[in-house]
Amino acid sequence: MVWKPGQFPEEPRNFNPDDRYADPVALIEKRESVTRRKAIDVEKAKLLREQVRKCYLREGVNHFQKCKEWTDMYLKSIQGVGFNKVNSGQYDKSDDWLRD
Repeated sequence: MVWKPGQFPEEPRNFNPDDRYADPVALIEKRESVTRRKAIDVEKAKLLREQVRKCYLREGVNHFQKCKEWTDMYLKSIQGVGFNKVNSGQYDKSDDWLRD
């Protein structure tokens, strides 16, 4: 596989979640892949939060009706997102990172 700028390698095919230490290289590639995906999700949530903020400022007192779509997208995007246990609770999916 040839790596090109802007392209990241896909998740390793030979990673076994039941015996994760069987192939240490695949484990590291899996960790990098999960970390990259989480970082992208965090950045998407930041962009949506900025759109919600702009909408609230633009719409003023009518922001409850006018910004509902942005707010719903933002709330959906932050469920289970993050590197730490700050966003733990019913939407926390951090224990399933090996089985994604």
